[in-house]
Amino acid sequence: PKMFFSNGIEKFDEQIKFSNPMCVDIEIASICDLGCPHCFREYIITPDKIMNEKLFYSLVDEISEMKIPSIKLNWRGEPLLHPKLSEFISYAKNKSILDVSINTNATTLDEKKSRLLINSGLDQIIYSFDGGVKSTYEKMRPGRFKTNSFEKVYENIKLFNKIRTELNSKFPITKIQMVMTQETRNEVD
Repeated sequence: PKMFFSNGIEKFDEQIKFSNPMCVDIEIASICDLGCPHCFREYIITPDKIMNEKLFYSLVDEISEMKIPSIKLNWRGEPLLHPKLSEFISYAKNKSILDVSINTNATTLDEKKSRLLINSGLDQIIYSFDGGVKSTYEKMRPGRFKTNSFEKVYENIKLFNKIRTELNSKFPITKIQMVMTQETRNEVD
C-alpha cells in the first residue's frame, strides 16, 4: 500500500497496522419494551433475546486484553431489561474498561435499578426521551407490552438524579437525547 505524509513524501509499506477501536458496542439485550414508530425494530424482525453471561465475560476479557477503553452496553435493545446489567458493568470496570455507558428509555428505571447502576461504576447513562410534552412523547414512545407513560418515565429520571445526589456520586453522567422528527422538532427546549 502507498501512504502519503503531510510533507508530500510517499512511503510504501508492506503492512499497515490498524489500531484497536476506541469503543465497542455490546448488545446485551435485543429486547425492547417500546414500539417506537421511527425505530427500525418495527420494520425488521429482531428476536427478543438477552446475552448469556459466559459470552459477555468472554467479550469483556478480550476487550480488556486489547486495551479498548470504552464499551456501550446496547444497540437495538433496552439494556435495563437484562437482569445482570449492574453485574456486567461492575465486571467491565474491574477489567479496567475506562468508560462504560448505556442508552435507555428509562421505563423500568426504579429505585432499586437506580442504586444498582450508580453503585456498579457506570460512567454514563443516556436517556432516549422523544418528545417534550406528554402527547408527543407518548405518540413517539408507545409501550410494546403495556402502556408507556410520560409522567412515569420523567419521574424515573428525576428519581435517578435524586438518588445519585443522595449518594454524593458524580457518576454516571447523564444526558437526554431525542430523535429529531417533524413531531419533536419544536420541543427540543
